[in-house]
Order: sequence, then C-alpha cells, then structure tokens
Amino acid sequence: MKRIYEFVCNCGQRIDKLTDYETASVQCECGGTASRTISAPKFNLEGWSGQFPTAAMQFDRRHQEKLKAERKQNS
Repeated sequence: MKRIYEFVCNCGQRIDKLTDYETASVQCECGGTASRTISAPKFNLEGWSGQFPTAAMQFDRRHQEKLKAERKQNS
C-alpha cells in the first residue's frame, strides 16, 4: 500500500512522495539522495472536542448571534 512520506535531502530540501512503506530513500531534484524522515501531521484538530477549528469558530459565531438576538428580543 502506498502512502505519502516526507523525505529530507542533504541540501535541506524537503520532498513529499507517494511511495511504498519499504522505500527509505528517493532521488532528490538536486541530484542527491533524500532519506525518509518522521514529520508532524499537517492538520490541526481542536484539543477538547476533536472538531476542526473552523467548525468550532462557526459554532461560536452562530451561538453568539443567537444570544444577541435573544437579548434583543427580551429587552
């Protein structure tokens, strides 16, 4: 099964490649050899709920608008 892995060349260039699990190094664009490295995922989940930040911001905005409308109606 192929996955996307990050490789780092000796010159410092980082490359993302779709390769097999067994692939430990690939040819870099500069002609050098890039070896596979462990990298952090490139997405951000909100810590307490597991939701994406944009969804949490949309919920908060709708909640604030609803509270504002209720306060205006009760005044």
